[in-house]
Amino acid sequence: MAPRINARDREALRALPRLMQRKIDGALRGSVEDLRDVVGSLNQLKDVTPLLLPVFHAQLEAYPIPDRISPDVVPVIMLAKWSMGGIVQICHNLGSNISIGERIVHDAVASKWEMLFPWMQFFSNNFLPPSQRPAALPHGLSVSTYEALRITIHPLSTLCQFTTIGRQLMRTNPTVQAFFFRAWVIVDGLKSDDVADPLREGDKNLSALIRANMCSLSVICMEDTPASLPVSIISSVAGGTLPMASLALRYIRRMTKEVSNMPEPRLRARENVDFSSMTVCATGLAQAILFMQSLGDREGGCHELLLQIGSIRTVLSAITTLWERLLTPAWNSSDNEPDIGLAARRRVLYIAYRYIGYSMNCANDSALVISQAIQHGLLECLLRTGSSPAERVDNTKRFEDDHDIQLLKELPRFFVFSKVLRVLQPALQRLDRLGLEERASQDPVLWELWQAVDSAARTFTNFHELPEGAPFYRYQCCSPKCSLNFSEDDVTAYRCSGCMLTRYCSKYCQKEAWESGHRVHCRMLRSALGNQDVREIRKSLPVIAMIESWICEERVNEIRALDKDVVKTSENDRSIVEVDLTVYPIELNMYSLRDYFLVSGSHTFEREVAESITTSEDSPYDLVAVKVRLGREYYSLFSPATALGVAFGWTSGIQGGRYIHEHPRTPDP
Repeated sequence: MAPRINARDREALRALPRLMQRKIDGALRGSVEDLRDVVGSLNQLKDVTPLLLPVFHAQLEAYPIPDRISPDVVPVIMLAKWSMGGIVQICHNLGSNISIGERIVHDAVASKWEMLFPWMQFFSNNFLPPSQRPAALPHGLSVSTYEALRITIHPLSTLCQFTTIGRQLMRTNPTVQAFFFRAWVIVDGLKSDDVADPLREGDKNLSALIRANMCSLSVICMEDTPASLPVSIISSVAGGTLPMASLALRYIRRMTKEVSNMPEPRLRARENVDFSSMTVCATGLAQAILFMQSLGDREGGCHELLLQIGSIRTVLSAITTLWERLLTPAWNSSDNEPDIGLAARRRVLYIAYRYIGYSMNCANDSALVISQAIQHGLLECLLRTGSSPAERVDNTKRFEDDHDIQLLKELPRFFVFSKVLRVLQPALQRLDRLGLEERASQDPVLWELWQAVDSAARTFTNFHELPEGAPFYRYQCCSPKCSLNFSEDDVTAYRCSGCMLTRYCSKYCQKEAWESGHRVHCRMLRSALGNQDVREIRKSLPVIAMIESWICEERVNEIRALDKDVVKTSENDRSIVEVDLTVYPIELNMYSLRDYFLVSGSHTFEREVAESITTSEDSPYDLVAVKVRLGREYYSLFSPATALGVAFGWTSGIQGGRYIHEHPRTPDP
């Protein structure tokens, strides 16, 4: 059946040049050459190009979609290729013109979706690898990988950019989602030469722009969707959860490499192609990070797997590689433009910081997340990427919700864990060698906050390096009559199943310790762990105890003032001071013992243990609890300093707020 258009559309075409009208007549009679010439003239026709949409739609409606590639269907495929290409070109020429874009995209794509989508599937299945097409194409059939990609992806991209219907389609239609993510997997495996445009020879940014577009579409697909649907579809298309997670990371690495390899723009302005491409690809990088976070945040997601295969290292590598290029000001009006200005480019870094913050608050082992982040340069990145005078007017307002500041504020609560402190000391030494003060101090808010964080970091790392900060019970037999030491990872050591803390070289020593007093100390030590067997708290308990002692000594007057305001329900009720290490600066809260167990949550110690402790009359407080956080969980620990002191005779060595034992390192509070 020959393509037909109605009389009204035919009349509208009379506004075109006569030569173009003759070409259109030839195309409607089935001439591939004439249709190719019509598409090739679209850039010259400019504002009247929407008049040609009925011609392209008529071609696609006139012929059935072939079941396979054969010589007899070559003209049909070529007519469909040029018709799809014409629709894509008309939509592409809209740029970001929202005012007319929605109407034209509705006419070009949305209203004809049921017709266009099967053709998009045909070109995807037959001309994108791995395709079903024969090894040698019939004579006259020419569809490059780039052309197939453009036909496959651009209608979806335009539909999502300009219409609510398109975004809804991507979020809710499993068939469309599976179609898109198949292309997402394919694009990852393509090399730059595979997506070369025959009409744009030498355009080295083309593959990067295509990947950036895929990243943006992937995020749209994950917004406001049923919790498990997209993840299960992506996993199925990618070949499993591990390949899916690996692909997500690879997109971030590729986008980082693409942006870093782009030539430095001579002029940082919208009209400069290199600068425009750089900002588009940087936005694509941000979208790739957002997509990775969405993968982990959904039901059936893979957040822990992403962390295991290096997501923190990958994100920090992107910041380290690109921060200077992204934050270099243009010193012209483009710095203030919403889509290419400094604020837009800085948003890439903020999304990276947001992912790290999300991971440290949600990971099963958040201390490991932070230790990896510090090890791979988090502190250096934070100090290097502070704002410059070129990009702010009101500095205080600018930093109210910025993710780098929020991340820096939350870091100190992890400085109480040994895993973090082990990598923190070398990181501080690196910072001393790099001398980043000049760069960081340009941002007054960041610099003021960093000085407080730096002070806490140096104090707590000093505690960790002192003998009293070592978890001696992990490599020493805890029987009072045995002095045998063993490896911290010795699997032959016997661990008490009650307190989960003490270890013994033999069953005999374990029994001896029980009869020598551990039967009394066991519940107290377990309470010092918050009645939970959390490995990182076990390993860090002496450091936590030292911080507790330091805070209680340093802020004793504050504790006395708080104690006066506590309302006790009876004469026998006691007060308990809570040292809250989940926030920084460290907060002190005072409760009656009865009220404390009403507010402390599920991970807390036994009340009987607290009631068994007696304190001297001149003590400014009766009892101490320490609050820590790992991931989403909060833990209330019965005074680690008291528990270790009663059970092992451990002392912090801190008096009057200072360390008094004769060791070479003295922390400065």
